[in-house]
Amino acid sequence: MPTKVLHITTRKSPCGEGTNTWDRFELRVHKRVINLTSSPEVVKQITSITIEPGVEVEVTIADP
Repeated sequence: MPTKVLHITTRKSPCGEGTNTWDRFELRVHKRVINLTSSPEVVKQITSITIEPGVEVEVTIADP
């Protein structure tokens, strides 16, 4: 899956006066999809792993 890149450009000066100086920020969103066929015990072990703050993980269980 491709990486989604968001670009945000803002003025540095809060009042709007002076020279036009800009800050550029970039946010990268990496998405990965992993399909597993395993037992409920393995799924429980995978979901109990501790993950860094700021990382979102979504687990979906589908019936075969």
